[in-house]
Amino acid sequence: MAEMTTVHLKTTGMHCGSCAMLIDMTLGEIEGVAEVSTDYASGISSVMFDPGLTSVEDLVASVRSTGYDAVPAE
Repeated sequence: MAEMTTVHLKTTGMHCGSCAMLIDMTLGEIEGVAEVSTDYASGISSVMFDPGLTSVEDLVASVRSTGYDAVPAE
């Protein structure tokens, strides 16, 4: 089984729960992503992924492709 890691992304530009659902769907389509959960209230997306198949930069770019912004949370 692949070694998974989790990253938390601070996502901005969301206006409602549907925005969070769109981000979840977009991130979930990336090869290597096993789990995604975006909380609209906190603006945090938690993504469990295989770093051998994708990267944090790819995840951020995917969120940005939907019209929102994301950066790794501190």
